Amino acid sequence: MRLAGLATHIPTGRIAAETIIAAAGGTRAEAQVFCRMFDMTHVSAVPEGETLMPQLSGILDDLNCDQDVSVPDALIHVHGQPLQVPNGVASPIQPLRQSHPFLANVQRCYDVDQHNCSGMFWALDLARTLLGTGLATSVLILGGDSHIGLPVRDRYVPGCTLMGDAFCGIVVDLDQAGPQFGKIALHTHPEFASGRAGTTAQMGAFFAAHSDMVARALEDVNFGWSGKGALLPHNVNRMAWSSFARSYNVAASRIRLDLLPDVGHCYVCDPFLLLAAERERDPHLRGAPTLLSVGMGGYVGAAGIVPAAKIIEKSENIKKEAAPCMQLLDY
Repeated sequence: MRLAGLATHIPTGRIAAETIIAAAGGTRAEAQVFCRMFDMTHVSAVPEGETLMPQLSGILDDLNCDQDVSVPDALIHVHGQPLQVPNGVASPIQPLRQSHPFLANVQRCYDVDQHNCSGMFWALDLARTLLGTGLATSVLILGGDSHIGLPVRDRYVPGCTLMGDAFCGIVVDLDQAGPQFGKIALHTHPEFASGRAGTTAQMGAFFAAHSDMVARALEDVNFGWSGKGALLPHNVNRMAWSSFARSYNVAASRIRLDLLPDVGHCYVCDPFLLLAAERERDPHLRGAPTLLSVGMGGYVGAAGIVPAAKIIEKSENIKKEAAPCMQLLDY
């Protein structure tokens, strides 16, 4: 499955970590320790007064201007946060479908919102199914979350991370000319189903299991443990990734955390924001990076990028622990 197009948008607004932690009732000392340990100083934020639609529309504008991108006939909207929409509107995507020229040929539209920060990988799985069964010839996956209208304190996950706003769009098809998504791993860990609402002990157990959950997913997508390929992960915090690197003897330089201090953890988008930066360094992605995200609730997704000449057989493309329950809305 070819990566035919990629566009990202990180809003220009910034909120200081100290401001967020103070709003959540934390002390200045707590904020200073948090920033120093986790290497997070700001998060990206949609500027006050702006709405969700322009953020997503900008992604579509960029893809529409790329002459190498195939025009999608299916759309998958991915978000980790619940959405509130006006009465009579099925989805915030509906107005875009009616107005944006890049979506003029879309016949099928889906929502994937049950897998928290790993939702883009479940969307990749769905896209591969749509393409493989002939239900679509080109699929746009449009992802992103914002805290528009929410209290600043909600961006703070104590002892873990700070949540930022960002958006991404990828177009995939079955053309073999260009970088391809190889294996996709989709894991669920129901013992962590309590998610962010868990007790201190439950959250602690989830954080303690992070490295092992990551390793299992990477193993399923044939991550080169002793190689040089980059790992493009979710921006949970630097301490978590330092611990993983030590535990599994992975060179810390392979784990891309460039965006972490300035934008925070941007829900479903982190690996794809990093993929955009990786493509600037390596336009054909010959370095074969691996993308990964762990979502609250124990959802883990990973996918490898392979050069076009090394496309693996379709029967090997998807590795699932079990058939996950996907709540899909086709509208």
